[in-house]
Amino acid sequence: MTKKAPSIARREFLFGATAATFLQPSLASGQTARPPQTAGYEYGLVGPDRSLKPIINRTFPTPDLANLYEITDWISREDQPRESFLGPKWSNLEEWKQAARAIFHQCLNYNPTPEPLAAKVISRERRQGFTLETVKIPATPAYDIPAWVLIPKKAKWPAPGIIAIHDHGGNYVWGHEKILSSPNDPPALTQYRNFFYGRPYPEVLARKGYVVLAFDGFYFSSRRLRVEEIDAPTAPGEMRQALQELPTIKRNTRAWFSAINHLCGRYEHLTAKTIFAAGATWPGILAWDDMRSVDYLTSRPEVDPKRIGCLGLSVGGLRTNYLIAADPRIKVACAVGWMSEFRQQLRNYLRYHTWMVYIPGLYRSLDLPDAAALIAPGALMVQQCLRDSLYPLDGLRASVKKLDEIYAKAGIPERFSGKFYDYAHSFRPDMQEDAFAWI
Repeated sequence: MTKKAPSIARREFLFGATAATFLQPSLASGQTARPPQTAGYEYGLVGPDRSLKPIINRTFPTPDLANLYEITDWISREDQPRESFLGPKWSNLEEWKQAARAIFHQCLNYNPTPEPLAAKVISRERRQGFTLETVKIPATPAYDIPAWVLIPKKAKWPAPGIIAIHDHGGNYVWGHEKILSSPNDPPALTQYRNFFYGRPYPEVLARKGYVVLAFDGFYFSSRRLRVEEIDAPTAPGEMRQALQELPTIKRNTRAWFSAINHLCGRYEHLTAKTIFAAGATWPGILAWDDMRSVDYLTSRPEVDPKRIGCLGLSVGGLRTNYLIAADPRIKVACAVGWMSEFRQQLRNYLRYHTWMVYIPGLYRSLDLPDAAALIAPGALMVQQCLRDSLYPLDGLRASVKKLDEIYAKAGIPERFSGKFYDYAHSFRPDMQEDAFAWI
Protein backbone atom coordinates (compact mmCIF):
# COMPACT_ATOMS: atom_id res chain seq x y z
CA MET A 1 0.00 0.00 0.00
CA THR A 2 1.44 3.36 -1.01
CA LYS A 3 1.21 6.54 0.98
CA LYS A 4 0.12 9.94 -0.18
CA ALA A 5 2.77 12.61 -0.60
CA PRO A 6 3.13 14.59 2.63
CA SER A 7 1.88 18.12 3.05
CA ILE A 8 4.31 20.96 2.45
CA ALA A 9 4.59 21.42 6.20
CA ARG A 10 6.29 18.02 6.47
CA ARG A 11 8.64 18.57 3.55
CA GLU A 12 12.26 18.97 4.44
CA PHE A 13 13.50 20.24 1.09
CA LEU A 14 11.42 21.65 -1.75
CA PHE A 15 12.95 21.87 -5.20
CA GLY A 16 10.08 23.49 -7.06
CA ALA A 17 7.15 22.91 -9.35
CA THR A 18 8.64 20.19 -11.51
CA ALA A 19 10.74 18.07 -9.22
CA ALA A 20 12.00 16.63 -6.11
CA THR A 21 11.00 16.61 -2.49
CA PHE A 22 13.12 14.87 0.10
CA LEU A 23 11.44 13.49 3.20
CA GLN A 24 12.72 13.10 6.69
CA PRO A 25 14.34 9.69 7.18
CA SER A 26 12.42 8.63 10.30
CA LEU A 27 10.61 5.58 8.91
CA ALA A 28 9.35 2.27 10.18
CA SER A 29 11.80 -0.57 10.63
CA GLY A 30 12.90 -2.16 7.36
CA GLN A 31 11.95 0.84 5.24
CA THR A 32 14.27 3.27 3.53
CA ALA A 33 13.76 6.91 2.64
CA ARG A 34 11.55 7.76 -0.28
CA PRO A 35 13.14 8.94 -3.49
CA PRO A 36 12.55 12.55 -4.47
CA GLN A 37 9.07 13.14 -5.83
CA THR A 38 8.71 14.32 -9.41
CA ALA A 39 5.62 16.02 -10.80
CA GLY A 40 3.06 13.45 -11.86
CA TYR A 41 4.24 10.72 -9.52
CA GLU A 42 3.33 9.37 -6.13
CA TYR A 43 6.01 7.00 -4.89
CA GLY A 44 5.67 4.13 -2.49
CA LEU A 45 8.59 3.37 -0.23
CA VAL A 46 11.71 1.93 -1.79
CA GLY A 47 11.78 -1.79 -1.07
CA PRO A 48 14.77 -3.93 -0.04
CA ASP A 49 15.61 -4.41 -3.74
CA ARG A 50 15.54 -0.60 -4.13
CA SER A 51 12.86 -0.91 -6.81
CA LEU A 52 10.47 2.00 -7.30
CA LYS A 53 6.73 1.62 -7.21
CA PRO A 54 5.32 4.77 -8.77
CA ILE A 55 1.65 5.29 -9.40
CA ILE A 56 1.37 7.13 -12.70
CA ASN A 57 -1.78 9.06 -13.43
CA ARG A 58 -2.02 9.39 -17.19
CA THR A 59 -5.77 10.10 -17.19
CA PHE A 60 -6.89 13.71 -17.57
CA PRO A 61 -10.67 14.24 -17.77
CA THR A 62 -10.33 17.70 -19.31
CA PRO A 63 -7.65 19.61 -21.24
CA ASP A 64 -5.58 22.04 -19.19
CA LEU A 65 -7.00 24.95 -21.21
CA ALA A 66 -10.58 23.62 -21.21
CA ASN A 67 -12.46 25.28 -24.11
CA LEU A 68 -9.33 26.97 -25.50
CA TYR A 69 -7.60 23.65 -26.15
CA GLU A 70 -9.56 23.12 -29.39
CA ILE A 71 -8.10 26.32 -30.80
CA THR A 72 -4.51 25.34 -30.00
CA ASP A 73 -5.10 21.82 -31.28
CA TRP A 74 -6.39 23.26 -34.57
CA ILE A 75 -3.31 25.51 -34.83
CA SER A 76 -1.02 22.51 -34.32
CA ARG A 77 -2.86 20.52 -37.02
CA GLU A 78 -2.55 23.43 -39.43
CA ASP A 79 1.14 23.83 -38.60
CA GLN A 80 2.30 20.23 -39.01
CA PRO A 81 6.11 20.34 -39.56
CA ARG A 82 6.70 21.04 -43.23
CA GLU A 83 10.45 20.55 -43.41
CA SER A 84 10.85 17.06 -41.99
CA PHE A 85 13.27 14.86 -43.91
CA LEU A 86 10.37 12.42 -44.24
CA GLY A 87 8.55 14.90 -46.48
CA PRO A 88 8.40 14.21 -50.25
CA LYS A 89 10.54 17.22 -51.17
CA TRP A 90 13.65 15.77 -49.52
CA SER A 91 15.79 12.85 -50.69
CA ASN A 92 19.33 14.16 -50.17
CA LEU A 93 20.31 14.18 -46.50
CA GLU A 94 22.95 16.91 -46.79
CA GLU A 95 20.67 19.24 -48.75
CA TRP A 96 17.95 18.79 -46.15
CA LYS A 97 20.38 19.41 -43.28
CA GLN A 98 21.62 22.64 -44.85
CA ALA A 99 18.08 23.98 -45.24
CA ALA A 100 16.73 22.68 -41.92
CA ARG A 101 19.69 23.85 -39.83
CA ALA A 102 19.31 27.36 -41.24
CA ILE A 103 15.64 27.34 -40.17
CA PHE A 104 16.59 26.08 -36.72
CA HIS A 105 19.14 28.85 -36.19
CA GLN A 106 16.70 31.47 -37.44
CA CYS A 107 14.10 30.31 -34.89
CA LEU A 108 16.66 30.35 -32.06
CA ASN A 109 17.01 34.08 -32.74
CA TYR A 110 20.23 34.50 -30.80
CA ASN A 111 23.59 34.92 -32.52
CA PRO A 112 25.78 37.41 -30.62
CA THR A 113 29.34 38.25 -31.52
CA PRO A 114 31.54 35.85 -29.52
CA GLU A 115 34.37 37.02 -27.36
CA PRO A 116 37.89 35.85 -28.30
CA LEU A 117 38.38 32.30 -27.07
CA ALA A 118 40.93 32.77 -24.29
CA ALA A 119 39.55 30.78 -21.37
CA LYS A 120 40.98 31.43 -17.94
CA VAL A 121 41.94 28.46 -15.76
CA ILE A 122 40.78 29.21 -12.21
CA SER A 123 41.99 26.08 -10.42
CA ARG A 124 43.21 22.50 -10.85
CA GLU A 125 42.46 19.53 -8.65
CA ARG A 126 43.79 16.01 -8.89
CA ARG A 127 41.16 13.32 -8.54
CA GLN A 128 41.31 9.55 -8.85
CA GLY A 129 41.78 8.87 -12.55
CA PHE A 130 41.53 12.44 -13.80
CA THR A 131 42.41 16.08 -13.23
CA LEU A 132 39.58 18.57 -12.69
CA GLU A 133 40.10 22.09 -14.03
CA THR A 134 37.79 25.01 -13.28
CA VAL A 135 37.71 27.47 -16.17
CA LYS A 136 35.77 30.46 -17.45
CA ILE A 137 34.83 30.39 -21.12
CA PRO A 138 34.31 33.80 -22.77
CA ALA A 139 30.85 33.79 -24.32
CA THR A 140 29.69 37.34 -25.06
CA PRO A 141 30.63 40.84 -23.86
CA ALA A 142 27.92 40.38 -21.19
CA TYR A 143 29.03 37.12 -19.57
CA ASP A 144 31.47 34.21 -19.29
CA ILE A 145 30.51 30.55 -18.84
CA PRO A 146 31.86 28.83 -15.70
CA ALA A 147 32.91 25.31 -16.67
CA TRP A 148 34.68 22.23 -15.33
CA VAL A 149 36.99 20.11 -17.48
CA LEU A 150 37.79 16.52 -16.55
CA ILE A 151 41.07 15.40 -18.12
CA PRO A 152 41.79 11.66 -17.88
CA LYS A 153 45.13 10.53 -16.52
CA LYS A 154 45.24 7.73 -19.05
CA ALA A 155 43.99 8.14 -22.62
CA LYS A 156 45.03 7.78 -26.22
CA TRP A 157 45.81 11.35 -27.20
CA PRO A 158 44.19 13.33 -28.62
CA ALA A 159 41.15 11.92 -26.84
CA PRO A 160 37.48 12.20 -27.73
CA GLY A 161 35.59 15.01 -25.98
CA ILE A 162 32.16 14.91 -24.35
CA ILE A 163 29.82 17.75 -23.41
CA ALA A 164 27.87 16.63 -20.30
CA ILE A 165 24.73 18.72 -19.69
CA HIS A 166 22.99 18.86 -16.32
CA ASP A 167 19.24 18.60 -15.74
CA HIS A 168 16.65 21.15 -14.56
CA GLY A 169 14.84 19.27 -11.78
CA GLY A 170 13.15 22.42 -10.44
CA ASN A 171 16.47 23.00 -8.64
CA TYR A 172 18.25 26.21 -9.59
CA VAL A 173 20.72 26.34 -6.69
CA TRP A 174 22.75 23.57 -8.32
CA GLY A 175 23.88 23.19 -11.92
CA HIS A 176 27.05 21.25 -12.70
CA GLU A 177 26.95 20.01 -9.10
CA LYS A 178 24.11 17.68 -10.02
CA ILE A 179 26.46 15.57 -12.15
CA LEU A 180 29.90 16.30 -10.62
CA SER A 181 30.81 15.40 -7.05
CA SER A 182 32.70 17.43 -4.47
CA PRO A 183 34.01 16.46 -1.03
CA ASN A 184 31.78 19.14 0.49
CA ASP A 185 28.51 18.09 -1.15
CA PRO A 186 25.54 18.59 1.20
CA PRO A 187 23.54 15.41 1.90
CA ALA A 188 20.54 16.67 -0.08
CA LEU A 189 22.68 17.13 -3.20
CA THR A 190 24.16 13.65 -2.83
CA GLN A 191 20.69 12.18 -2.43
CA TYR A 192 19.46 14.05 -5.49
CA ARG A 193 22.36 12.83 -7.60
CA ASN A 194 22.11 9.27 -6.34
CA PHE A 195 18.45 9.02 -7.21
CA PHE A 196 18.44 10.63 -10.65
CA TYR A 197 21.89 9.42 -11.75
CA GLY A 198 23.20 6.86 -9.28
CA ARG A 199 26.68 8.31 -9.66
CA PRO A 200 28.51 11.38 -11.03
CA TYR A 201 28.69 9.97 -14.55
CA PRO A 202 31.12 12.55 -16.08
CA GLU A 203 33.73 11.22 -13.68
CA VAL A 204 33.09 7.69 -14.93
CA LEU A 205 33.54 8.91 -18.51
CA ALA A 206 36.81 10.66 -17.62
CA ARG A 207 38.20 7.48 -16.10
CA LYS A 208 37.29 5.71 -19.35
CA GLY A 209 39.55 8.08 -21.28
CA TYR A 210 37.23 10.91 -22.39
CA VAL A 211 37.85 14.61 -21.86
CA VAL A 212 34.57 15.81 -20.36
CA LEU A 213 33.25 19.36 -20.12
CA ALA A 214 30.42 20.25 -17.73
CA PHE A 215 29.20 23.77 -17.02
CA ASP A 216 26.46 25.80 -15.39
CA GLY A 217 23.58 26.46 -17.73
CA PHE A 218 21.98 29.88 -17.84
CA TYR A 219 19.69 30.30 -14.78
CA PHE A 220 21.44 27.62 -12.67
CA SER A 221 23.99 27.58 -9.84
CA SER A 222 26.53 30.39 -10.36
CA ARG A 223 24.30 31.75 -13.16
CA ARG A 224 20.95 31.64 -11.37
CA LEU A 225 18.65 34.58 -10.80
CA ARG A 226 19.78 36.31 -7.59
CA VAL A 227 16.31 36.63 -6.16
CA GLU A 228 17.82 37.77 -2.86
CA GLU A 229 18.86 41.00 -4.62
CA ILE A 230 15.31 41.87 -5.74
CA ASP A 231 13.57 44.72 -3.94
CA ALA A 232 10.68 42.96 -2.23
CA PRO A 233 8.29 45.92 -1.71
CA THR A 234 8.20 46.70 -5.44
CA ALA A 235 8.37 43.10 -6.74
CA PRO A 236 5.43 41.52 -8.59
CA GLY A 237 2.63 40.85 -6.14
CA GLU A 238 2.67 37.09 -6.34
CA MET A 239 6.36 37.01 -5.34
CA ARG A 240 6.33 39.80 -2.77
CA GLN A 241 5.60 37.83 0.39
CA ALA A 242 8.18 35.12 -0.37
CA LEU A 243 10.80 37.76 -1.11
CA GLN A 244 10.02 39.60 2.13
CA GLU A 245 10.44 36.37 4.10
CA LEU A 246 13.72 35.41 2.42
CA PRO A 247 16.04 37.62 4.56
CA THR A 248 14.71 35.92 7.71
CA ILE A 249 15.92 32.48 6.55
CA LYS A 250 19.47 31.41 7.38
CA ARG A 251 21.57 31.16 4.23
CA ASN A 252 22.65 27.79 2.86
CA THR A 253 20.15 25.86 4.96
CA ARG A 254 17.58 23.55 3.44
CA ALA A 255 14.89 26.13 4.11
CA TRP A 256 16.93 28.77 2.27
CA PHE A 257 17.60 26.47 -0.71
CA SER A 258 13.89 25.68 -0.80
CA ALA A 259 12.95 29.35 -0.81
CA ILE A 260 15.47 30.21 -3.53
CA ASN A 261 14.30 27.37 -5.76
CA HIS A 262 10.67 28.31 -5.24
CA LEU A 263 11.28 31.92 -6.18
CA CYS A 264 13.47 31.10 -9.19
CA GLY A 265 10.71 28.80 -10.41
CA ARG A 266 8.10 31.53 -10.00
CA TYR A 267 10.32 33.98 -11.88
CA GLU A 268 10.79 31.71 -14.91
CA HIS A 269 7.78 33.18 -16.73
CA LEU A 270 8.98 36.76 -16.20
CA THR A 271 12.50 35.80 -17.28
CA ALA A 272 11.13 34.19 -20.45
CA LYS A 273 8.95 37.20 -21.28
CA THR A 274 11.92 39.52 -20.75
CA ILE A 275 14.18 37.44 -23.02
CA PHE A 276 11.50 37.35 -25.74
CA ALA A 277 10.90 41.10 -25.42
CA ALA A 278 14.64 41.72 -25.67
CA GLY A 279 14.64 39.97 -29.06
CA ALA A 280 16.01 36.51 -28.25
CA THR A 281 14.75 33.12 -27.06
CA TRP A 282 15.65 31.13 -23.95
CA PRO A 283 16.64 28.04 -26.01
CA GLY A 284 18.70 30.39 -28.17
CA ILE A 285 20.79 31.43 -25.17
CA LEU A 286 21.20 27.83 -24.03
CA ALA A 287 22.15 26.57 -27.50
CA TRP A 288 24.62 29.42 -27.99
CA ASP A 289 26.33 28.66 -24.70
CA ASP A 290 26.38 24.95 -25.53
CA MET A 291 28.01 25.71 -28.90
CA ARG A 292 30.49 27.99 -27.16
CA SER A 293 31.39 25.07 -24.89
CA VAL A 294 32.11 23.02 -28.02
CA ASP A 295 34.33 25.86 -29.26
CA TYR A 296 36.33 25.61 -26.08
CA LEU A 297 36.44 21.83 -25.89
CA THR A 298 37.70 21.52 -29.47
CA SER A 299 40.40 24.11 -28.75
CA ARG A 300 41.96 21.96 -26.04
CA PRO A 301 45.18 20.21 -27.14
CA GLU A 302 44.07 17.02 -25.38
CA VAL A 303 40.91 16.75 -27.52
CA ASP A 304 40.37 15.33 -30.99
CA PRO A 305 38.04 17.95 -32.57
CA LYS A 306 36.67 15.33 -34.96
CA ARG A 307 35.39 13.15 -32.10
CA ILE A 308 32.96 15.25 -30.06
CA GLY A 309 29.84 13.91 -28.38
CA CYS A 310 27.23 15.14 -25.92
CA LEU A 311 24.62 13.74 -23.57
CA GLY A 312 22.27 14.83 -20.81
CA LEU A 313 19.14 14.01 -18.82
CA SER A 314 15.83 15.88 -18.85
CA VAL A 315 16.43 19.48 -19.91
CA GLY A 316 19.98 18.23 -20.48
CA GLY A 317 18.46 15.80 -22.98
CA LEU A 318 16.51 18.60 -24.61
CA ARG A 319 19.64 20.74 -24.80
CA THR A 320 21.45 17.76 -26.32
CA ASN A 321 18.78 17.65 -29.03
CA TYR A 322 19.09 21.37 -29.66
CA LEU A 323 22.89 21.31 -29.63
CA ILE A 324 23.10 18.55 -32.22
CA ALA A 325 20.56 20.42 -34.33
CA ALA A 326 22.59 23.62 -34.12
CA ASP A 327 26.17 22.36 -34.31
CA PRO A 328 27.46 19.93 -36.96
CA ARG A 329 30.60 19.24 -34.92
CA ILE A 330 28.68 16.83 -32.65
CA LYS A 331 29.22 13.35 -34.09
CA VAL A 332 27.54 11.17 -31.45
CA ALA A 333 24.91 11.91 -28.82
CA CYS A 334 22.59 10.39 -26.26
CA ALA A 335 19.44 12.32 -25.35
CA VAL A 336 17.90 11.02 -22.12
CA GLY A 337 14.40 11.73 -20.87
CA TRP A 338 13.41 14.41 -23.38
CA MET A 339 12.27 13.17 -26.76
CA SER A 340 8.59 13.58 -27.56
CA GLU A 341 6.52 14.98 -30.34
CA PHE A 342 5.43 18.47 -29.32
CA ARG A 343 1.83 18.28 -30.50
CA GLN A 344 1.00 15.34 -28.23
CA GLN A 345 1.92 17.41 -25.19
CA LEU A 346 -0.56 20.19 -25.87
CA ARG A 347 -3.58 18.78 -24.06
CA ASN A 348 -2.20 18.16 -20.57
CA TYR A 349 1.59 17.81 -20.49
CA LEU A 350 2.96 21.31 -21.01
CA ARG A 351 2.14 21.92 -17.33
CA TYR A 352 5.26 19.95 -16.43
CA HIS A 353 7.76 21.81 -18.56
CA THR A 354 10.00 24.80 -18.17
CA TRP A 355 10.02 27.95 -20.28
CA MET A 356 13.49 26.86 -21.40
CA VAL A 357 11.87 24.43 -23.85
CA TYR A 358 10.03 26.63 -26.31
CA ILE A 359 11.37 27.90 -29.64
CA PRO A 360 8.65 30.12 -31.13
CA GLY A 361 7.75 29.21 -34.68
CA LEU A 362 9.88 26.07 -34.91
CA TYR A 363 7.03 23.56 -34.98
CA ARG A 364 5.65 24.68 -38.33
CA SER A 365 8.95 23.53 -39.87
CA LEU A 366 10.50 20.94 -37.54
CA ASP A 367 9.31 18.80 -34.65
CA LEU A 368 11.80 17.77 -31.97
CA PRO A 369 12.76 14.44 -33.62
CA ASP A 370 13.28 16.29 -36.92
CA ALA A 371 15.64 18.73 -35.21
CA ALA A 372 17.54 15.93 -33.45
CA ALA A 373 17.95 14.07 -36.76
CA LEU A 374 20.19 16.91 -37.96
CA ILE A 375 23.05 15.00 -36.34
CA ALA A 376 22.78 12.35 -39.10
CA PRO A 377 24.85 10.63 -40.33
CA GLY A 378 26.24 11.04 -36.82
CA ALA A 379 25.06 8.47 -34.30
CA LEU A 380 22.09 9.23 -32.04
CA MET A 381 20.73 7.25 -29.11
CA VAL A 382 17.47 8.25 -27.43
CA GLN A 383 16.72 6.79 -24.00
CA GLN A 384 13.11 6.89 -22.79
CA CYS A 385 11.71 5.96 -19.37
CA LEU A 386 8.43 4.05 -19.48
CA ARG A 387 7.42 5.33 -16.02
CA ASP A 388 8.11 8.95 -16.95
CA SER A 389 4.81 10.79 -16.62
CA LEU A 390 6.28 14.13 -17.71
CA TYR A 391 5.45 13.15 -21.31
CA PRO A 392 2.63 11.26 -23.01
CA LEU A 393 3.72 7.70 -23.69
CA ASP A 394 2.36 7.92 -27.23
CA GLY A 395 4.57 10.97 -27.80
CA LEU A 396 7.65 9.12 -26.57
CA ARG A 397 6.99 6.16 -28.83
CA ALA A 398 6.02 8.23 -31.87
CA SER A 399 9.17 10.34 -31.65
CA VAL A 400 11.39 7.24 -31.62
CA LYS A 401 9.41 5.79 -34.53
CA LYS A 402 9.91 8.99 -36.51
CA LEU A 403 13.66 8.97 -35.89
CA ASP A 404 13.77 5.32 -36.96
CA GLU A 405 12.07 6.29 -40.21
CA ILE A 406 14.34 9.28 -40.82
CA TYR A 407 17.50 7.24 -40.37
CA ALA A 408 16.06 4.46 -42.52
CA LYS A 409 15.23 6.91 -45.32
CA ALA A 410 18.79 8.27 -45.05
CA GLY A 411 20.08 4.70 -45.53
CA ILE A 412 21.80 4.52 -42.14
CA PRO A 413 19.32 2.77 -39.80
CA GLU A 414 22.15 1.38 -37.68
CA ARG A 415 23.16 4.92 -36.67
CA PHE A 416 20.06 5.41 -34.53
CA SER A 417 18.98 3.58 -31.39
CA GLY A 418 15.83 4.22 -29.38
CA LYS A 419 15.74 2.36 -26.05
CA PHE A 420 13.00 2.17 -23.42
CA TYR A 421 13.64 1.45 -19.73
CA ASP A 422 11.25 0.50 -16.94
CA TYR A 423 12.22 3.51 -14.83
CA ALA A 424 10.87 6.84 -13.74
CA HIS A 425 12.52 10.01 -15.04
CA SER A 426 16.23 9.29 -14.51
CA PHE A 427 19.59 8.34 -16.04
CA ARG A 428 20.45 5.24 -14.05
CA PRO A 429 23.88 3.52 -14.20
CA ASP A 430 22.72 0.75 -16.55
CA MET A 431 21.33 3.43 -18.91
CA GLN A 432 24.65 5.22 -18.66
CA GLU A 433 26.56 2.07 -19.57
CA ASP A 434 24.35 1.65 -22.66
CA ALA A 435 25.05 5.26 -23.58
CA PHE A 436 28.79 4.91 -23.04
CA ALA A 437 28.86 1.77 -25.19
CA TRP A 438 26.99 3.65 -27.92
CA ILE A 439 29.36 6.59 -27.75
